[in-house]
Amino acid sequence: MTKKFLIYMVVVIAVAVGVYAYVGGFSAVAVTQTQTSQLFIAGKYFEGRTDAKELGELYQQVGQIVEKKQLAGDLAGIYYNNPSKETKTIKAFVGVAVTDTAVALPAGFAVRVVPAGVPVLQGELEASLMVATKKIYTALFDYAEEHQLTLEEFYVERYPNGKPAVIQARLKK
Repeated sequence: MTKKFLIYMVVVIAVAVGVYAYVGGFSAVAVTQTQTSQLFIAGKYFEGRTDAKELGELYQQVGQIVEKKQLAGDLAGIYYNNPSKETKTIKAFVGVAVTDTAVALPAGFAVRVVPAGVPVLQGELEASLMVATKKIYTALFDYAEEHQLTLEEFYVERYPNGKPAVIQARLKK
């Protein structure tokens, strides 16, 4: 190997580490046991494979609705299962966290309510959506195992603009 190649590799690695740090890759997840607050989510239900074209299109549609301010709120979703590596199927309600149910909804959208007062394990992380989701779920599952808690197949995700990402996993009673 030449000296130039080694310098090039060091620069590439340094840039990659810098980008990972910038998007929150080295941030720690804050995990707490808490209760839900009432939350309204305007969106659409999807059931199918995690790699389905329709799921990607739904995420894009919701992103555009938020970007164009057709609905005021944060990206959010309710997930009714944890897709396994074998099945890769998901049951999800993907949408926007809105302040009340009286908002004008885009075509095909409905509102679902997450009730207040339900015990959950909550993870928060100041990071980009791409990094936050995986890191928070890993932290929640690790915490539950370490503290011998059982989680239900019910997860609420919220990605407020300019604030930490929040994922809640419902605790079994």
